[in-house]
Amino acid sequence: MDNPKILTLLEKQRDHLFERLKKVTIAGLYEQEYQDIKAGRTVVLDYGEKKMLDDLKELAKNTSLDRSFEAKLGAYLALDNHALIIYFQKELDKMINEIISSRALDDIQALFIEYDHYYHFSSCVTGYGIQEYPEIHEPRYISGEYDYNKQVLFLERGIDFEPAWLDCQEFEDLDYLDINFELQRLFQFHSRVLLHKALANLSVAGKLDLFKNRPFSFFINEHDCEVMLLYKIS
Repeated sequence: MDNPKILTLLEKQRDHLFERLKKVTIAGLYEQEYQDIKAGRTVVLDYGEKKMLDDLKELAKNTSLDRSFEAKLGAYLALDNHALIIYFQKELDKMINEIISSRALDDIQALFIEYDHYYHFSSCVTGYGIQEYPEIHEPRYISGEYDYNKQVLFLERGIDFEPAWLDCQEFEDLDYLDINFELQRLFQFHSRVLLHKALANLSVAGKLDLFKNRPFSFFINEHDCEVMLLYKIS
């Protein structure tokens, strides 16, 4: 799989989520939850259904968070992507310099960038040795598709995502909704697109030529979550 295809897949994942989010409101999500329970499409497994329906009915009348939700999507659209790509290039440069200093450069054929929860912005980087690595069209678990015993590098501090991951805490404690996680995923998916473009710029500048074991793959994932292919050097 070539990098234009990888970029298309990364953008598709991000854009599909954005298109879904821009069609909803907080009040509308509460109304949908209410209607799903009333119609039996959602089953409440305890005896709290009546209270939940009453709560959802009242919450659906409250439109106070709709404007801030729309503003958060607007903030996503207003991100300075050019500046963020330059920032990620500098982060990747630092990562590459650490790899060079580790003396593991000649042994590495894949790098995994792994981040923790949303507000723990710094990722770690793990390098693995020569073997076959999977091509990934949709995020999935791949622990059975490569030999993780061939680890040759671990960097505790990798890419710092803070400038690209905006604060979504105002939506964190909403009753019955997990919309904050969807917003967080939007910024995470977008940062993957920007990281890909940063890697492409470094490749054009010849800064990825030092990775000699080909094909060389960059992967990305949240801790204990599905992995996505980020970039590939053929």
